[in-house]
Amino acid sequence: MGIGLAASLSTAAIGAALADAAPPASARSEDSVRALALQWFVQMQAGHLDRRQLTAAYSAQLTDDMVRETSRHLNQYGASPMVAHILLSRTIGEQTFYVVKLHFPRGDAASLLFGFNAEGKITGIGIMSMAGD
Repeated sequence: MGIGLAASLSTAAIGAALADAAPPASARSEDSVRALALQWFVQMQAGHLDRRQLTAAYSAQLTDDMVRETSRHLNQYGASPMVAHILLSRTIGEQTFYVVKLHFPRGDAASLLFGFNAEGKITGIGIMSMAGD
């Protein structure tokens, strides 16, 4: 997928590292990550981004054009997700990563990769798969 939200995350490298990393010790609870994933999707569908939740480096990488393009792409999937599940979580260095699966009303799903620093700020978000991809 060509969406550039994961500029600071390499999905292939992260996927390999997730398999061998230590269990997470994040500043965020799994409940807060699930809630954030649902909130992020709805905000991005509307073309909004709460940059206060992002690290300064990640915020600087996300242009307004990238947010608009992501919004356009996410709106192709219709309704917002109903529920989020954490499939995997791992801490690598100073970051904790979560693979979150979002479930939609029509029965399809999407997988997202969220990275957080020790303070709970988002270091990157990668769309790993979307229904219909």
